[in-house]
Amino acid sequence: MDLWGFKKWRRKLRYTQAEAGEKLGLSRGAVQYWESEIRPVPVAVELACQELLRLWKQRPEFGPVTLLCADYADDLISLETSASVGSLFVRSERHLNNENALKSAARQRETMTLFIAFIVEDDGNVIWSGPELLREIDVRKNASIGEKTSAAKAPS
Repeated sequence: MDLWGFKKWRRKLRYTQAEAGEKLGLSRGAVQYWESEIRPVPVAVELACQELLRLWKQRPEFGPVTLLCADYADDLISLETSASVGSLFVRSERHLNNENALKSAARQRETMTLFIAFIVEDDGNVIWSGPELLREIDVRKNASIGEKTSAAKAPS
């Protein structure tokens, strides 16, 4: 990552030099050095910037995105062996934003066993990896259940 790549990253996330330093666990001075080309941006910092950018893209309104998911169906019967065999079905759905993609993934998880699921942006970079996407779906489901339980317990 060069001077312009670092500045572009910082401006895209709308960080001041001080905020960028704080997010990276470094001083504002380090950010100033990299942006003035006094020091090159270390590879570890470049990787941290990439991860912070990916997390920034997990905002509900970020999009468009594509939900990729695969489910495993083990109820198909093979005509040759007369035995039950499984098949992997892969779906690709384009969504306006993360929120819509997350809701779709949650609906699919209720009706089938999601084997693989993740959300990518147009260039193919992963925004939500499989485990974190499934964890987010579970967190939302549990929060929804908690809200319904609280509403049921509330006095009228």
